[in-house]
Amino acid sequence: MQLGDVPTTLRANIARFAQLGLKVHITELDVRMPLPPTAAQLQTQADNYRDVLGACLSSGPACDAMVMWGFSDRESWIPRAFPGWGQALIFDAAYRPKPAFFALYDLLK
Repeated sequence: MQLGDVPTTLRANIARFAQLGLKVHITELDVRMPLPPTAAQLQTQADNYRDVLGACLSSGPACDAMVMWGFSDRESWIPRAFPGWGQALIFDAAYRPKPAFFALYDLLK
Protein backbone atom coordinates (compact mmCIF):
# COMPACT_ATOMS: atom_id res chain seq x y z
CA MET A 1 0.00 0.00 0.00
CA GLN A 2 1.16 3.53 -0.67
CA LEU A 3 1.39 6.03 2.17
CA GLY A 4 -2.03 7.49 2.96
CA ASP A 5 -4.01 4.97 0.91
CA VAL A 6 -5.95 3.10 3.60
CA PRO A 7 -9.41 2.71 2.05
CA THR A 8 -12.04 4.73 3.90
CA THR A 9 -14.38 1.77 3.41
CA LEU A 10 -12.08 -0.79 5.09
CA ARG A 11 -14.10 -1.18 8.30
CA ALA A 12 -17.39 -1.33 6.42
CA ASN A 13 -16.06 -3.93 3.99
CA ILE A 14 -14.76 -6.13 6.78
CA ALA A 15 -18.16 -5.82 8.48
CA ARG A 16 -19.91 -6.85 5.24
CA PHE A 17 -17.76 -9.96 4.99
CA ALA A 18 -18.42 -10.71 8.67
CA GLN A 19 -22.18 -10.52 8.08
CA LEU A 20 -21.75 -13.19 5.40
CA GLY A 21 -19.95 -15.39 7.90
CA LEU A 22 -16.61 -15.01 6.13
CA LYS A 23 -13.19 -14.64 7.69
CA VAL A 24 -10.92 -11.76 6.66
CA HIS A 25 -7.14 -11.99 6.56
CA ILE A 26 -5.13 -8.89 5.76
CA THR A 27 -1.94 -10.18 4.17
CA GLU A 28 1.30 -8.86 2.77
CA LEU A 29 0.74 -5.43 4.28
CA ASP A 30 3.36 -2.75 3.92
CA VAL A 31 3.11 1.03 3.62
CA ARG A 32 5.66 2.47 1.19
CA MET A 33 6.66 6.11 1.00
CA PRO A 34 8.91 8.36 -1.10
CA LEU A 35 12.52 8.45 0.06
CA PRO A 36 13.94 9.93 2.16
CA PRO A 37 11.04 9.90 4.61
CA THR A 38 10.13 12.89 6.72
CA ALA A 39 8.93 12.76 10.31
CA ALA A 40 5.43 13.58 9.05
CA GLN A 41 5.53 10.69 6.58
CA LEU A 42 6.67 8.29 9.29
CA GLN A 43 3.75 9.46 11.44
CA THR A 44 1.29 8.99 8.57
CA GLN A 45 2.71 5.49 8.05
CA ALA A 46 2.16 4.75 11.75
CA ASP A 47 -1.42 6.03 11.45
CA ASN A 48 -1.97 3.83 8.37
CA TYR A 49 -0.75 0.68 10.12
CA ARG A 50 -2.83 1.55 13.22
CA ASP A 51 -5.93 2.17 11.12
CA VAL A 52 -5.64 -1.17 9.32
CA LEU A 53 -5.06 -3.13 12.52
CA GLY A 54 -7.83 -1.17 14.24
CA ALA A 55 -10.27 -2.06 11.47
CA CYS A 56 -9.30 -5.71 11.79
CA LEU A 57 -9.63 -5.75 15.58
CA SER A 58 -12.95 -3.90 15.54
CA SER A 59 -14.57 -6.67 13.51
CA GLY A 60 -14.49 -9.15 16.38
CA PRO A 61 -13.61 -12.64 15.22
CA ALA A 62 -14.21 -11.93 11.50
CA CYS A 63 -10.71 -10.56 10.90
CA ASP A 64 -8.38 -12.96 12.60
CA ALA A 65 -5.07 -12.25 10.86
CA MET A 66 -2.95 -9.32 9.79
CA VAL A 67 0.36 -10.25 8.20
CA MET A 68 3.01 -7.82 7.05
CA TRP A 69 5.24 -8.41 4.04
CA GLY A 70 8.18 -8.52 6.44
CA PHE A 71 9.31 -6.68 9.53
CA SER A 72 12.47 -4.82 8.51
CA ASP A 73 13.23 -2.41 5.70
CA ARG A 74 16.55 -4.22 5.31
CA GLU A 75 15.01 -7.00 3.22
CA SER A 76 12.08 -5.12 1.69
CA TRP A 77 11.14 -5.72 -1.92
CA ILE A 78 9.80 -2.16 -2.31
CA PRO A 79 13.01 -0.33 -3.37
CA ARG A 80 13.55 -2.82 -6.20
CA ALA A 81 9.98 -2.68 -7.44
CA PHE A 82 9.36 1.04 -6.82
CA PRO A 83 12.62 3.01 -7.28
CA GLY A 84 12.69 6.07 -5.04
CA TRP A 85 10.23 4.48 -2.60
CA GLY A 86 10.81 2.38 0.50
CA GLN A 87 10.78 2.40 4.31
CA ALA A 88 7.58 0.32 4.10
CA LEU A 89 7.86 -1.81 7.24
CA ILE A 90 7.74 -1.28 11.00
CA PHE A 91 11.50 -1.66 11.64
CA ASP A 92 14.21 0.23 9.77
CA ALA A 93 17.16 -1.41 8.00
CA ALA A 94 19.12 -1.46 11.28
CA TYR A 95 16.19 -3.24 13.01
CA ARG A 96 15.24 -0.16 15.02
CA PRO A 97 11.49 0.22 15.63
CA LYS A 98 9.81 3.01 13.70
CA PRO A 99 6.70 4.97 14.80
CA ALA A 100 4.56 2.32 13.04
CA PHE A 101 5.85 -0.33 15.45
CA PHE A 102 4.83 1.77 18.45
CA ALA A 103 1.41 2.51 16.92
CA LEU A 104 0.72 -1.23 16.60
CA TYR A 105 2.17 -1.95 20.03
CA ASP A 106 -0.01 0.71 21.67
CA LEU A 107 -3.13 -0.66 19.97
CA LEU A 108 -2.40 -4.23 21.05
CA LYS A 109 -1.39 -3.67 24.68
